[in-house]
Amino acid sequence: MPDRIERLNAQLLKELGMLGEAHIRPDIPDALVTFTGVELASNLRTATVYVSVYGSESAKRRAMELVNQKRPILQSGIARKITMKYTPILNFKLDETAERAQRVMAILQDLDLPEDKQETQNP
Repeated sequence: MPDRIERLNAQLLKELGMLGEAHIRPDIPDALVTFTGVELASNLRTATVYVSVYGSESAKRRAMELVNQKRPILQSGIARKITMKYTPILNFKLDETAERAQRVMAILQDLDLPEDKQETQNP
């Protein structure tokens, strides 16, 4: 069963990416909205969809509102593309992993640590 869920997660993510290009992207030109992951419940009735938004805080807020508003369109698009007994109810969650990684990298660069130099020894 876990392999099936993993395959469905990947297929849902792929379809959501295409649906997002058509239904989400045109309405938010000042931000980049990407679906980064899907976690389908074991009963296949609900799915948590992680959404990454690159843009200002107001753009993030608008993007999440838009994604939730367009949930019925996204779910019906999935129902047309993926044959399942039940189309999962999509629950969207903001994914800030990439931003946190970017902040960590910026902090590390600001530390100005000396580079590791490997000493070569001649025999």
